Amino acid sequence: MSRVALLLAVLVLAGCVEPEPAPRLATGQSEAEIALVLRRGQQALEAAGIEELTWGLVPYLDKDTLEARYGPILNKVAADLGVPIRIVVGEDYLDMEQQVIRGQVDLANLPPYSYIRAKAAQPGLQLFASHVSGGSPTYACYVIVRDDDPARTLPDLVGRTFGFVDRSSASGWLVPAARLLDVGVHPLLGVRATFLGAHERVFEALVDGRIDAGATYAGALAEARIRRPDAPRVRVIAKGERMPHDAYLARSGFPAEATRAIGQALTEISTRNPEGRRILAKISRLNGFLLVDDSHYDVVREVEARVIQAVSDRRSTTGQDPPSP
Repeated sequence: MSRVALLLAVLVLAGCVEPEPAPRLATGQSEAEIALVLRRGQQALEAAGIEELTWGLVPYLDKDTLEARYGPILNKVAADLGVPIRIVVGEDYLDMEQQVIRGQVDLANLPPYSYIRAKAAQPGLQLFASHVSGGSPTYACYVIVRDDDPARTLPDLVGRTFGFVDRSSASGWLVPAARLLDVGVHPLLGVRATFLGAHERVFEALVDGRIDAGATYAGALAEARIRRPDAPRVRVIAKGERMPHDAYLARSGFPAEATRAIGQALTEISTRNPEGRRILAKISRLNGFLLVDDSHYDVVREVEARVIQAVSDRRSTTGQDPPSP
């Protein structure tokens, strides 16, 4: 069994079986090995004169909610590295993407589509981890309507108002755009597209009747149903390719030993022990973290290529550019 498969198995079982008291060895390393990696990371930060780290997040939820959710995780990483970490939330997805490209934040976790765009623009970005949620390293992407809506298939949405999240979002734009194109519906010309900036806004607009359909992912939909138990029921009418979860990365030029140490610190946080469950309590279904390389996001590139080709084909046959959101 591979190391990643073993880690996933441990994380899934953690939700069912109370673990025995044990050292924090989510990656199978000894405490001495973990301590050495962390110490080298601390030394690398000291040598570079870095006394504070900045960690960027995209505003897929409101700023206060993001800080409450990620604060405990980053506080643990900060304690392991011996330097404070300050959270920076972008104005929108593109803003944080650009901050990462320009090196204005030291670290960030970007949604998968934002990551591959940023990596293409700045190859020096250092990917070190992703996370596991609901026992899986990937998540489901949905197109949803209200339960009382007559639409049963994607072609039923032609000419109607469709709520996307952001042009840098995988589940909030890229994957649903691909699904619409698969059935011959252009995502900007075949529906009345509106970009709302956050998954929770898409859900609110849908249940309040301001849009006819929306793009989201499984975790956001589950949380929205909890947040608005009185809201009208919604229904999934289409699913797209499963996407890998967020990419955790360091800016170009960030000390490599420090990058490795931060990845190490993250992978020691998991729901298989009481401390990890406490740290992750405010993020629904998140089980822990795993080390990944750039190929983990190749599926996103494949979907992007399909969308770009289909949109280009439409431009060549109509002689017009599709409208910008």
